[in-house]
Parts: sequence; structure tokens; C-alpha cells
Amino acid sequence: MDNTITKKEKLQNDLNKTKGQTDLRGEFLQGKEDIESISRDWDELFARAKDAPAYFSRTWIQTFINQNRFKGKPCLIVVWDGSKLVALLPFSVQNLYGIRIGKSIGTEEPSYLGLLLDPKYPEAIAIVAKTWIREKVAHVFQNKHVFSLDKVTQNLITEFNHHGFTYKYGYERICHCIELGCSFDEYLKKFKSTKSRQTIRRKERKLYENKNVKLTHLTGDEITPPILERIAQIQKESWMKKRGAAVLGQPFYQNLLTNMAEAGLSSLWLMTIDGDDAAFVYSFITNGKLYYHWPAFKLKYESGLSIGQILLMQIIRDACKNNIRFFDFGHGDAEYKRFWANKTHNVFWVVAGRGFPGRIVILCYRIAWWLAGHRKLFQFYRRLKNYKKRITHSLPSSDN
Repeated sequence: MDNTITKKEKLQNDLNKTKGQTDLRGEFLQGKEDIESISRDWDELFARAKDAPAYFSRTWIQTFINQNRFKGKPCLIVVWDGSKLVALLPFSVQNLYGIRIGKSIGTEEPSYLGLLLDPKYPEAIAIVAKTWIREKVAHVFQNKHVFSLDKVTQNLITEFNHHGFTYKYGYERICHCIELGCSFDEYLKKFKSTKSRQTIRRKERKLYENKNVKLTHLTGDEITPPILERIAQIQKESWMKKRGAAVLGQPFYQNLLTNMAEAGLSSLWLMTIDGDDAAFVYSFITNGKLYYHWPAFKLKYESGLSIGQILLMQIIRDACKNNIRFFDFGHGDAEYKRFWANKTHNVFWVVAGRGFPGRIVILCYRIAWWLAGHRKLFQFYRRLKNYKKRITHSLPSSDN
């Protein structure tokens, strides 16, 4: 049979590509070696996906994979246009009583997770769903960190639904943020009352007049292991310790922070008072967006100095100066977030399942979310979970 493409057929193929009908190929990868083999392609795709948060980067996900911070087997569904990677979905697959469940990797840390997509290839979303079904990857897809602004991952869930999945969104949490795109003075004038502006500026003057305050902003390879040890110590002396959340001194987190810094995604603000490390904020910046992630200050500076508020004010000031358009405070509500934010969004937990096993899992989640809606039952569950977390963190680390 003659496989020669005629001129007419070639013109039709070019027309199809112009219309978005590209010859895309979905592939299912399993295991660390297969995932590492596309590292460069992943980095290039992340660079093209301008709306993707830092948590979609290879560096973030692969650190969790390399350090075995997940259950099951690490997997990827990838979509290619020739040799060009245009979509990537990372997850792990765990077998639970005969039901295979695919879970997003990296949910141990509050973040945003989902499908990384080249914006020029929206049709790749359908290929991801078809590849999942063709390869019989799992009965269930579960992601507890879907951002309400992430239309790509939401469209993937819709695409799953078109292919026989049912789905349920639940356990909604608020995310405060600031839309900037202006100078710091313009931001204050537009969103803060005269009284509020006077108060925070007075607090800032008072701190600098009475203390020897130094603020250092570090990025990339300036964030060295000794610096990371210093911020871990600040966290140990902060309110985070009481919550069992003073974790930055652990080898995994030192690795994660180092890797993200080396990838050029991290920014660190460090405040010293009279030569003593007092407070810090470790954030991620990508494509004009800042993700405020790990803040802490020593409890001995809690009374009267407002160092957390003043440090945050400086970070917002720097963000305005550096043309940051979106400042995200991450998961959860807090008074300081409400004070500075001018917008709110949400993060959802989503479960999509296919067949009888998938429906059973969705039913279980619906019951769990119903219990979460009943305050006393949920508080009891959280106490048990926090107790387990404290016990786990008190045990010797297996990384040592």
C-alpha cells in the first residue's frame, strides 16, 4: 500500500492543525526512572504554562517523589505533539481493598495541584482523560488541592464526566489574595482607610526607631543551607511548634526548600532585630505571581512590636516594586490575611470515580464531608489527626 502523502492531504493536515485538530499522543508513565526521563520536557512545559502555580513545577513534585512522600506508585499521564510535551498530570496510584485510587502528589503541603497544560493545546485535556481510561489507570481520581482559578484541572474533571465518571467537589476552603498591578502607595490608598494607613505606618516607624532592624531579601542560590537552618530555628521558636507544624528543620523540608531555591522559584525575606533572627517569610514567585507559603516569627517578639505585620508590609511593597500582579496567601482564613487581601478565592477537594468501585469511594467521601460540616464531630477528628501528627514528628526521622 502506498503511504505517500499527497499535496492535498498535507494541506488538509496543516488546516486541521490550524483548527486545533493536532495529532496528539497520550502516554502513561510509571515509576521514578520513567518520570525522571522527561525532566527537561517537564521544565520546558512549565515555562510555557504561564498561569501554572509554582506547585506544578517538576522541582516541587519530583522532590515529593524522590523522598517517597506519597503512598502507592508514582505515575504520569503525558500528552505529546510529536516530540513536544504539551500536558502532564502527576499522581500516585494506591490499591485499597481492590480499588485503585489515583491521588495527586504533594498534598502533604497546602498547595494547588492539577493538570499542567500548554495553553495552546486545550484539546490535550480530552487526551488525558482518554489515556486514563485506555490504560485502566485507576477507578478513582482524587485531588484535595484544586484551586478555583484553575480552569484547566476543572475542565479535566468535566472531561472525565464525559467519559463515564461521576464526580463530587467538597471540603471548600477560603484563599485570600491581593490583586496588585500598582504601586504600594496606590494599593494602600485604594484599599485601606486613612486610619489604617496611619496605624501601620506609625507601627513601622516605632519599630525602626526603637530597634536595630534589618530586612534581607534573598532569592535563588542566595538561599543557602545555613540560611535554611536559621529560618528553621525561627519556626521552632514560633507558635508553629505548639501546633506540631515546626517542620522546616526536617531533612525533607530542607531538601524541598533548597531544590525550589536552586530552580529559581523561591524568595526569602529575613528580619533581624538587634542582630537576632526574629522573623521570616519563604515564598514562591513565578510569572508575576507570589505564593506566600511559610511565615513565622519568634514568640518572644510577639508583644507590641507587630513584626509580622511590618514584615508582610515590606513584602507587599517589594511585590509592587517588582511588578507582581497576584499575591496569594494560600489556604485558610486569618485576621492578617483579611486585613491585607482585596480578593478571595477557594480551594476544593474533588473526587471522580468510574464504575461501581468509583461510586463507592465517592459515597465515602460524601459521608466524610458531611461529618466535616458538623462542627463537634469534625473538631474531634482534627484533634485525633493533630495528635497523630505530633506523635509522628516526635519519632526519629527515617531520612537520617
